[in-house]
Amino acid sequence: MDQREVREQFQVEQNRYVSELTEFLAFESVSTDPAYHEKCLQCVDWLTGHLKGIGFSAEILQTGGKPVVYAEYSPQSFDRTILFYGHYDVQPVDPIEEWTSPPFQAQLRDGRLYARGAQDNKGQLFYVLKALEFLVSKNQLAHKVKILIEGEEECGSKSVTEVLPSWRERLAADVLMVCDTGTPVKELNTITMGLRGIVGLTVTLSGPRTDLHSGVHGGVAPNPALEIAHLLSKLHDANGAIAIPGYYDDVPQYSPAEIQAANAFTLSSEQYQAMSGVAPVAGEQNRSFSERRGMRPTIEINGVHSGYGGAGMKTIIPAQAFAKISSRLVAGQNPAVCLTRLEEFLKKNAPTGLLLEVSDQDHGGPGVRVPLDSPVIQSAREILKQVGTGQVALIWEGASIPIVSSLVEASGAQPLLVGFGLEEDNIHAPNESFALEQFEKGFLYAALFLSQKF
Repeated sequence: MDQREVREQFQVEQNRYVSELTEFLAFESVSTDPAYHEKCLQCVDWLTGHLKGIGFSAEILQTGGKPVVYAEYSPQSFDRTILFYGHYDVQPVDPIEEWTSPPFQAQLRDGRLYARGAQDNKGQLFYVLKALEFLVSKNQLAHKVKILIEGEEECGSKSVTEVLPSWRERLAADVLMVCDTGTPVKELNTITMGLRGIVGLTVTLSGPRTDLHSGVHGGVAPNPALEIAHLLSKLHDANGAIAIPGYYDDVPQYSPAEIQAANAFTLSSEQYQAMSGVAPVAGEQNRSFSERRGMRPTIEINGVHSGYGGAGMKTIIPAQAFAKISSRLVAGQNPAVCLTRLEEFLKKNAPTGLLLEVSDQDHGGPGVRVPLDSPVIQSAREILKQVGTGQVALIWEGASIPIVSSLVEASGAQPLLVGFGLEEDNIHAPNESFALEQFEKGFLYAALFLSQKF
């Protein structure tokens, strides 16, 4: 399909697209809070009707939790089968007082649409739906398309993951198209070549039957707050590498071409500090920024809590201390094995005189790695050059989309992860938004990609 025709279509229909997206955003489809369950079901009904309205067969599939919207469209002749994944659920809006406008009443300000879900993931999945609508109307869709839109991504996708094995035949596809990703800067379009998996747990140290007077008992009673600091410090060596035996055993050796591609786009120390507020000095000191960010496993302390934190002094030895720990894993690492190794390491290094307990053990699936020489990747790369400035980055993302690895296994499809979200979109935070410029790029990319054989 001609790029000019696609651009003209967007300009003609932009107001309608924004109006329809505003309807979609009005549904308070918060998956983590049971109080919003009926709102989620209303969103499912609207989405199912919308898909039928653009020419797809659509139905609601039940899971043990939130239902899934499934749809299909098959041209008379087609090249490949594409499975498109998105999610209709959104994050909670708290703190509500920090929103400039009501989070479920979308407002367009200075070229940005503000609402919860404006980018993550309603806005991003909606530009794909509008591109599909356009291609179907023009009889220009080159592939059979299957759509799976779930409602529990923001709380782990557990219900849909459990039923995916029973849907293998239904979901069988050549390409898994995902738009729940982003790009570091708007001048750059990005293909995500890898995602990390995740595991996590809580470790608790208990000792005294109650908080103790630090003068009477100091120097005699073991201090859980001090000892948990010692314990956590053992997770890494002096060079920033994970110190757990065997943790790197299944980490893949990335090819020189992959390393070169990952390092072709990187943030400078100044850019990263401007974005995050800190210099990028953590992690394995012999690895590049891009490798540390997406190609290597990590262990992070998400929170440490113990004792008194109020104003002034309270001279105690706390009775208990606990820490939340998560670990990001790369493709090839087994989450269950890594979780066991982490737990065993903590227990082996438990301090004398205190009780160590491990709880809340959980994992969100393994990492994903996309072949660099894939024809699908090369096709998407050429289209993204046309849509933007000609610059296309390949990144190995440090974050996780737990369901992607499960969808790859169930469908047999190769993942293609291209999204147009930006850091300034404030996803998961107050005043989430999505730039219409990025929405248009997504529409152009999806229309051109899905109208082309590869």
